[in-house]
Amino acid sequence: MTAPIRLSDVPENTSLDDLFAMLGKLETTQLDFKREPGKQLGVVVPAMAMTDGGLIVLGISNDRRLHGCALTQGVQDSITRVGRDVGVDLQIKEVTVDGQQVVLVAVPEVLKRIVTTTDGRLLRRVGADNTPLVGDRLAHFVRERLDVAGEDEPLSVVQAEDFDLRLINDTLAQEHRPPIEAPEIFRGLIDLGVAVPQAAPADPMVYIAAALVFGNDPSKVVPGAAIQMIRRTGVGPGAGPTEARIELSLPIPRLLDAAIEFINKHTRRFQAVVGRRRVVMSEYPEEVLREAILNALAHRDYGLKGATVDVTIWDDRIEIRSPGSLPGPITLENMRVEHYSRNRKIMSCLKVLGLVEEYGEGVDRMFDGMEERLMDPPLIEATPTSVSVTLHNRFLVSVEDQAWLGVLGHMQLSTAERRVLALARGSGSVTRRAARRVLPASTDTDAVLRGAVAKGLLVRTGQAGGARYELSDEVVMRAGSSGVEAQSRKRQMLLDEVRTRGSLSTAEGAELLEEDAVLVRHLLNDLVAAGLLVARGQTRARRYYPG
Repeated sequence: MTAPIRLSDVPENTSLDDLFAMLGKLETTQLDFKREPGKQLGVVVPAMAMTDGGLIVLGISNDRRLHGCALTQGVQDSITRVGRDVGVDLQIKEVTVDGQQVVLVAVPEVLKRIVTTTDGRLLRRVGADNTPLVGDRLAHFVRERLDVAGEDEPLSVVQAEDFDLRLINDTLAQEHRPPIEAPEIFRGLIDLGVAVPQAAPADPMVYIAAALVFGNDPSKVVPGAAIQMIRRTGVGPGAGPTEARIELSLPIPRLLDAAIEFINKHTRRFQAVVGRRRVVMSEYPEEVLREAILNALAHRDYGLKGATVDVTIWDDRIEIRSPGSLPGPITLENMRVEHYSRNRKIMSCLKVLGLVEEYGEGVDRMFDGMEERLMDPPLIEATPTSVSVTLHNRFLVSVEDQAWLGVLGHMQLSTAERRVLALARGSGSVTRRAARRVLPASTDTDAVLRGAVAKGLLVRTGQAGGARYELSDEVVMRAGSSGVEAQSRKRQMLLDEVRTRGSLSTAEGAELLEEDAVLVRHLLNDLVAAGLLVARGQTRARRYYPG
């Protein structure tokens, strides 16, 4: 969700191009174009009110042509009648666009009550569509909308020293507000929307959201506002031996960093050699971990007192469990296209801090991050009492290939293209038959290869059944040539062997690679220069050890 454009932001006189530059040209959850008021107004208004609010522009048709719509008595009566019939307070403004009148109708988001069409339908905006809720989704949404979210409960006891002044000022700075001193903490919380003033200025109403985002120890005032971090040995089933355990209670931004630090301490780091560079890669993509943990903290049900977010690290996976069901109309099937926030105050602060971008995009970033590393997609499961995300550490290609593909990340590669490129890198070229072996049976292999050629990733040589596909010059230029990569693979083999044996001589390396000892010595010295190995001894007695 983004904040809708305010009527006051739109100038009284503007051009069509400037209006589109301000509002956007595509209809969205929060923007709709209509040539004139009509029956559809009674559909769009309640749908926007039950989503994020928005703006309806009258006088511009769906094909974005300017027709004009003056604010006559009839037009104003039509708009106010719709607002009255569905119970939504609408704001109206007339502006001049390229010499013609256009009417803007601002629709507020309505919380803590239900708005339906006059025929009783409950609608939500999904992109430019007004989608009805039915069955379980309807019941779930109504229950969520009418209930007061846990973050909205007022704190019974509030003391200024319970809050992190530095974090509050960091957030205020992001909104270009001046910093505050310790005696002004409550004013800062009011400015950030997590407290409201009362008759007595020194005694404001501070919401639980304030303690969750800015409190030094949120669990003191919100039982369960913490993360249980556990490292277990093995893969289950059953609890398994506990290697490490800690409970963290910090303001959400700092809690996120502390959770990532624990995971980094208890998961593996891989080193690979790409060309002459050393690349260090984590066992799980950190951006995916951050999104999964942030989602668990930001979207959990804080009305379930005492329940914590639980993060369990196993040998083969990480499980992140959040208390509470999926919020509002969100289901496992629609969570990548629908968005809804149970804790809007928390999300607003996190967005100001830059920890979230657009609401609803976190799930996409988790899937994209795992795909970029050619790892299994996140497994998301939901019950009436919890939502869990499981990340497995299975890799479809080697860590070295993952590092190599990372150099090409800007090229927007699909999973299938990544698999084929990694295969071409390892073998020097790829055939249709070889590509079919590494791609899912449902994949159109020919389409993948044609697409890779069209995008400049591969070059086709040969005809018909003898066709082969080699890395393009652009890919070689950006990520290394086949000759350099062959050398890189040999360095990796030597590095792996040193780690397995504990040490290696030049003669042993030459026997392993079936290569000349002079070449092997150069490769081992490259690894020494990269800091991956240490050489001890002179000439024939020299041995290489892990760096």
